[in-house]
Parts: sequence; C-alpha cells; structure tokens
Amino acid sequence: MAMIDLRDVSRRYLLGSNEVHALRGVSLRIEAGEYVAIIGQSGSGKSTLMNVLGCLDTPSSGQFLIDGEDAAGLGPDELAALRRQRFGFIFQRYHLLPHLDARANAALPAVYAGVPGAARIKRAESLLARLGLGERMHHKPNELSGGQQQRVSIARSLMNGGQIILADEPTGALDSQSGKDMLALLGELHAQGHTIILVTHDAHVAAHAKRVIELRDGEVLRDSGTPPDHRPPAASAAGEDGPALQAGGWWQQRQGQWREALQSAALSLKGNRLRTALSMLGISIGIAAVVSIMALTTAARSSIEKDVGSFLSGRIPVWRGNPNLPPGTQPQPFRPNEIEAIRALPGVKGVTVEREVQLTARHGSRDSMVSVLGADANILSARKLKLVEGRMLSPLDLSSSAQVALIDDKARKNLFKPGENPVGKTLLLAPGGGMEAQAAQAQALASGAGAELPVGVSLPVTIIGVVEPDTGGAVQFGAWLGQVLVPVSTFSRKLDLRVDADQIHVLLDFTVPPEEVRKQVHFRLKALHGVEDFDSWNADEEFKKIQSVTGAMALLFAGVGAISLLVGGVGVMNIMLVSVSERTREIGIRMAVGARQADVRLQFMVEAVVLCCLGGLVGVGLSWLAATGLNAFQDKLTVHVDGTALAVAFGVSTLVGLIFGTLPARRAAALSPVDALARE
Repeated sequence: MAMIDLRDVSRRYLLGSNEVHALRGVSLRIEAGEYVAIIGQSGSGKSTLMNVLGCLDTPSSGQFLIDGEDAAGLGPDELAALRRQRFGFIFQRYHLLPHLDARANAALPAVYAGVPGAARIKRAESLLARLGLGERMHHKPNELSGGQQQRVSIARSLMNGGQIILADEPTGALDSQSGKDMLALLGELHAQGHTIILVTHDAHVAAHAKRVIELRDGEVLRDSGTPPDHRPPAASAAGEDGPALQAGGWWQQRQGQWREALQSAALSLKGNRLRTALSMLGISIGIAAVVSIMALTTAARSSIEKDVGSFLSGRIPVWRGNPNLPPGTQPQPFRPNEIEAIRALPGVKGVTVEREVQLTARHGSRDSMVSVLGADANILSARKLKLVEGRMLSPLDLSSSAQVALIDDKARKNLFKPGENPVGKTLLLAPGGGMEAQAAQAQALASGAGAELPVGVSLPVTIIGVVEPDTGGAVQFGAWLGQVLVPVSTFSRKLDLRVDADQIHVLLDFTVPPEEVRKQVHFRLKALHGVEDFDSWNADEEFKKIQSVTGAMALLFAGVGAISLLVGGVGVMNIMLVSVSERTREIGIRMAVGARQADVRLQFMVEAVVLCCLGGLVGVGLSWLAATGLNAFQDKLTVHVDGTALAVAFGVSTLVGLIFGTLPARRAAALSPVDALARE
C-alpha cells in the first residue's frame, strides 16, 4: 500500500462567476521514502497539488489516501492533526514568524503537538545546531540571511519528525550557493529516510530528485514513476537528532497552548504599541467611568442611607391633626396617659415628645426669629448636629433647669457680628411676634400652671456652645430658622408649660414588625380619642423606599457608564478584526504547522482579553486618582475604590474581551490555510 495515493483528484475554484480547474483528474502514488519533484510552469497546478498533498487544501472530487485513510473527508482539526504528525513544510518565502527567534520558530510545531517545553526547546536547539545555526538560534528572522532562514524552516519541518517533507520552491529566494546547500540538505534528509516532495519550475532543481512528475494545465503530463530500485525505509524517519518527540499529558498540552497564546498576545500588543495604547484608552475610559460611578454612587448611597436611616429608622412619628377630619372638628393633643398607653404596646421601646416653639431672640441691638427646642443629652445625634465651640449641656444643666443654651450657626450669624465669640454671652428669648406662643403661655397662666415667664417678658439664657450641621454626610438635617437648644427641663418649666404634646415619636425595638406597631398605635389612640384626629407614617418603610430609589439611581448611573464601556468594546473588536487581517499569513503558518481552529481562536481571544484587562487596570488607576482628588477637595463624601471595584473591573474587562473578541477569533479560525498563506 502506497503512503500517498491520489485517485482522480480534481480541484476547482470560483473566481467571481468563473470556475477555474486547478487540477483535473490527477492520479498518482507515492511510496514512503521517495524523493519526488513536481515540475511545471506557473499555472500548471503544481502548488495546488502540493497543498492537497500537504493537507492544506481538500480536493473538490476524487480520493486522497494517506496510508489507506481518505483525507478528503476529514475536518479542519483532523487535517491539522495530520499536518502536525506527518508533514513538514519548507516554503519559498520561509514563512517564519517575525516576532519569534530562530529557536521558537523551529519549536512551533511541537507547541501544537503538546510537547513539554523543555523537550521541545532541547530538540529545536539540536536541530538548529545540526543545521549550522547553533550561534544564531536566538536571532529573529530579520537578523538572518535568506539561507539561514530557510535552514530554520527545515528545522521546523523536522520538529515533529517530518516523515513527509513538502518543499515549495525552496531555492527560489536563495542565491546560487545557498540553493546548492539547500538541495544538499534535502538529499541528506532523503538519505535518512524522509519522504521528500519538491515543487519547482526549474528542471535543474528537479534533476536532484529520483522521480519527476510534470504537470500542465492541472493534469499529469509525465511521471517517471517510482525508481525500480526504491526500497521503503525500515521505520519512520528519525534523523540524527533522535526519534520524534512524544506529546505530554492533557494538563501539559493545555499549559503549552495557554502559554503560547499569552506569549503571542504579549508580543503582538508590544509590537503595535500605539494601536494598543489607543485601544486600551477606550476600555480604560469605560472602566474608569463604571468604577468611578459605582464608587461615587456607593459613597452617596452609604452617606444618604446612613444619615436618613439613623434619623428615620426605628421610629414612627405621630402628630396631631388629620386632613380627613370633618369640618369644624378640632384634633386633640396627646395626653400623658395616652403616651403611657402607647409606651406599653408590644414592640415599643419608648416614646419621645417633640418640644419646640418659635420665639424672638435678642442680643444687643439685633433680634431674630428662632426655633427653641427642649434638648436632652441625645439632642446632637438626633438632630445631626455637632459641637464646634464651647461645651455640651451637662447633667446638672438638665436636672437644675439651668438657663443656658446652645445656638446653631444660623442663629449665630443673625445675632452676632462676624468673628464675635457668642460663648458666654446672654440671649433674651421672648414670645414677641409669635401669636401661637403667646396664646399658649396666656392659656398656661390662666390655668395656674405656675409659669415663670409671663407674656411679654423675656427669658435670659447664657450661651454655652455653638453647634452646626454635621458635615460628615451628604444629607443635612436643619431648620429654616436659627435654632436655640435649652435644657428640656427649662423648656417645660419656663417656655411651654403644657403637659400635652402635639407630636410624639414612637421608638421601636423591632420585636414586632414596624407596620404592625403602627396599626396598634392607631387602634389605641383612636379608641382613646374616639376619632382618628391624628396621623403617622412608618419611617422604616419610607427609608426602604429611599433605599430602592437610591439603588435605582445607582443602576441608572452605572448604565450610563456602561455605554462608554460598550463603545470601548466595539473599538477593541474593530482593532482585533484589523489584527486578524494584518496577521492572516501568521495564521496560515500556524495552521500549516498543526494549529487547530481552537488554537487559533484561543490565541485571538486571549489577546482581546489581555488587551481589555490592561485597559481595565489603567481604568482602575484613573478611578483611584479621581477618587483621591475628590476626597482631597471635599469632605462630604468619602469615595473609595476598593478590592470589590478592582474585581468588578477585571471581571467586566474580561467579559468585554470575551464578547468583543469572539467575532475576530472565529473569523481567524475559519480561514483556510491555503488562502491565509497566500496573503501578504
């Protein structure tokens, strides 16, 4: 049985609407160990025949048998396996990868054969040394002469054994002496047992072969036949460098494929620095936008939810009055016994009474309307204030009904000159202009409640401190008027003598759902008042609504940032498509030495992912710089670009690379080896 058997093989191409017959019913048999020259003029079909023989192309009709197996029906990956295991190619234009040195070019077929790294490097060095390139194995193709490059291609053809060596015009680009050396090397390889198929148009070159097949117009014109004295080699060609290498295990093969893909990606990106930088810029801007928006919205949400949550969560405000009351119905205030009844409900931790009245404050020749609040030890945290000057109310102030006060920054600006220190100064509080306050005090006096501040009389208080809104958050809780905080005991005895309350806050212990507590409060107060002349709202439920709104806003802003990332991904896909077009010949070389479609896809997918991940790293750096600058110029929001943002950035970058690298990778893998090698 012949090693190669072609039976009525034809190959047709479509050039536009015209059908071109490159081969017409070619039949021939080639025995193992033969030295065959295929000769013919340009257009005779000799290159097409070589492509079919080397499994780079498939016949349009007929049978192509290799050791009895019909290769015409094999798929792309099965043909790649045949090329990898049986064939070695020597091309007229060398077809070396320019970014790899001589040793790496020679070792390339072993990468796709799954040979471990150390073994393939050792063999490549042995082959190059044997071919006289021991001192040049670390030089790249552009640093080698034509003859040296052709020797590297011979070493590459022998890497996996090279049982069948196909040489396409191997002397066409060489000078006379290098051509003679090349033919001498082919003679040596034939003597060692390799099957040599030499394609040439030069009769003098063809004369070195033992058998000559002449083609014309795609048909065999003359075939000298297998020499009568030909004897097939006893075993597969081994050469002086030892037997062909054996593939490693599954894990070693995967490692080799990934390592080659990563190295190829790094070299490709390094070789096109400007294009890589511009491609990375689009991804960097997209990632920076997404990460910055995530960090900013997270900081804003955290601040808002912290401030609003601490102010609202865990309480149910209840106030006097209801818009649904019948006309003429007067809402009742909350009496002490009613407050105690609410305090006894399940799930209620306590009840606080809101104490506030509007009065006129005067210092010297200045006066201003202020809100006077009854303050306890927790007033600053409840009102989101902080002490900036002086001291806080002491327990003695609270227990002795001391006539002392804290004022906020707004009251300070209205009552004192710029730069004047108010601490230690006296402030006069009077109900002047406050009709409601005057009426309340008049009612208290009439009832004999023992008011110490008659109507029209001012209450002097000593300012002991200044407060201002806590700027640690994005949300400020303040008042339209300036605020004056006096001890709650002083407020009750000298400003508002009523025992009833117009507004209370029900504090929750969360042993009962907040909405259930709210229903019980309404039921109890309605039973006591006889009518629902009050209203309330579940602050905890409202806080959850605020959380849902801020979450939706965060998603909206992240979507806006994702648009720029989408644009960057489209740019990467475009650049990768350009890269596939520019590196078509490289793809053909890799396929010729045995790369499968999956190997080509992996190479370009990895390159796209590496490009996007590098862009993501730059984007995270830009986000960190932006966050640092924002934190340096303001203190309302503290923006952090943390490990989560980094993980998200790399995850998104990888996803963008996978999505937008798929089309270029699939296009590269779908290329025909013959078409790819023919392109410049």
